[in-house]
Amino acid sequence: MPPSGGELRRVAFAHRAGAPLPSSQPCAARDRRATPHGRRVPCAGEFGMSAVSVIGLGAMGAALARVLMQNGSRVTVWNRTERKAAPLVAAGATLAPTAAAALAASPTTLVCVHTHADTRAILQAAPAALAGKTVIELSTGGVREAEALARWLEAQGAQCLIGMIGTFPTGIGKADTAIVTAGSKAVWRAHAPMLRALAGRSSYLGADVGALAALFAALFLPRQGFMFGMIYGALICERACVPIDTYVEQLPVTLKLVDAYFDVFKKSVPAGDFANPPVSMATLLACYDDVLETFAHGGVNSEMPELLHRLMRKGVEAGLGGEQVTALTKVLRG
Repeated sequence: MPPSGGELRRVAFAHRAGAPLPSSQPCAARDRRATPHGRRVPCAGEFGMSAVSVIGLGAMGAALARVLMQNGSRVTVWNRTERKAAPLVAAGATLAPTAAAALAASPTTLVCVHTHADTRAILQAAPAALAGKTVIELSTGGVREAEALARWLEAQGAQCLIGMIGTFPTGIGKADTAIVTAGSKAVWRAHAPMLRALAGRSSYLGADVGALAALFAALFLPRQGFMFGMIYGALICERACVPIDTYVEQLPVTLKLVDAYFDVFKKSVPAGDFANPPVSMATLLACYDDVLETFAHGGVNSEMPELLHRLMRKGVEAGLGGEQVTALTKVLRG
């Protein structure tokens, strides 16, 4: 019978601190997969009943732990706020009393907290527990933070993979979501099955963890552009007494154009060919003129459309009015 939330189990660490729990799945290559420092990289086939620890049990961390358990892993969890572990413990996870204990319980630990700096603050309390371990860090941060964390983890004797989760917690475990990773290629190869169980389109970017932060920024902006566009759209509808329900009903229709925009981007930017646009930059600038006039007439905050209008005008003034809007890349490079 699984324990109730009030009967949270503690990890019994009878084994030597830092010793990984044995995998229930044999691996013929076990002894051949040692790293130059003598640390064994878990075999890809060991995923399933392997031991994995999860540090950080917000909505995302809890989703990761839950899907790992659903895929047969023995999961140990730790969170600063113990009550967040209760549903997972009730489902079969083991609660570690400390972050160090969570690290000791498994050869691999996933860390999903707010930032890379938060990860380091948690792990710095138990640097000795990192030796010989694999850390897959799934928090957020900029280039310098990611690089500093990777260097620090390696200095403690841990192998490191830093990842970017490209979905909401509800997308964990689904085939069409992704965790993009960077860092140790050996760690990626060993843990790709696990990561693809968590997000089916997970991939490896390369050894440079700083590049992952750049990719995060590049993917973050289009998503936020959608959200801010809808927010500004709601404001102008409200001022013009257009029912918000009507706006919401029409959004899925207009957002279908995003596929066409992506098609334009995919065909023009990689090839550097911006000719023969379906809608020219000059035409779009005229549309922005109309949008700004409408916002001004309604007295609605227009900071975002003003920015876009300014960029579009810059492209037209540079002589790109007859080209695809993606030709703005030539102007913005400076």
